[in-house]
Amino acid sequence: MISNPNLILYACVSKGTTILAEFNCRDADLADLASRCLEKAPQFHATFSHTVRKRTFTFLLDDPLIYFTIYDDALETSEALCFLRSVRDAFREIRVKSAGDLSSHSFQGEFNPVFHQLLTPAPATEMESPPDAPKHGHAGSFSVPLLSGDSTSKCLVMIKKKKKKRLFGVDANGESKDGLAENKVDVCDDNGVILSRDFSKSGLFVNDSPHQKAKHVWKKHVWVVLSLDLIVCFILFAIWLWICRGFKCIDG
Repeated sequence: MISNPNLILYACVSKGTTILAEFNCRDADLADLASRCLEKAPQFHATFSHTVRKRTFTFLLDDPLIYFTIYDDALETSEALCFLRSVRDAFREIRVKSAGDLSSHSFQGEFNPVFHQLLTPAPATEMESPPDAPKHGHAGSFSVPLLSGDSTSKCLVMIKKKKKKRLFGVDANGESKDGLAENKVDVCDDNGVILSRDFSKSGLFVNDSPHQKAKHVWKKHVWVVLSLDLIVCFILFAIWLWICRGFKCIDG
């Protein structure tokens, strides 16, 4: 499930240009457009996205199969890729159980319920856990039958965390409402492993202004220079004592 399923305009599973199963929520023109896109599917890519006129076209390639979707550019690419990985995992499971060939729309009947399931908005009770829910319980979790792949659950967790951040004062662009900026990168690799890194400026050098840093560096530099001066003076004094054999020069 994704945050706004209505933004998905078209999705399909194909082998080359042969569409095995598809979802179309708008019109037949999208199917023709998808066919032309599949003819130009990028080679040597695991994933590929391209946006034209507020529509984004995203490929997930798993040779010899192609998982393809067209969606409104208001939807984040990370969510679209998670959706395609869910489609891939479901198709793998159905293909193992089914003896169907890879001809045009040969999996349409079996896969149509899966498309509708993945594009059904999640109930509000499933999107957020209640405050007293146990950490390891099932309250607030997503239920996705037929989809047993780890990538599906992990990607859903990523989307769920993003929603929680928006509720607790962080907007969709990764900037908190109190004005503190956040640099955020969320990546979900081909195996569904989410690589999420948050570099919050509010947590770095909270008490260190540029002036304080410069002052600290200056003090350190002064100590180094003084230490070198003391060492040189000590060496010169030792040489003087050696030449004069102690303080005999002074006595003379």
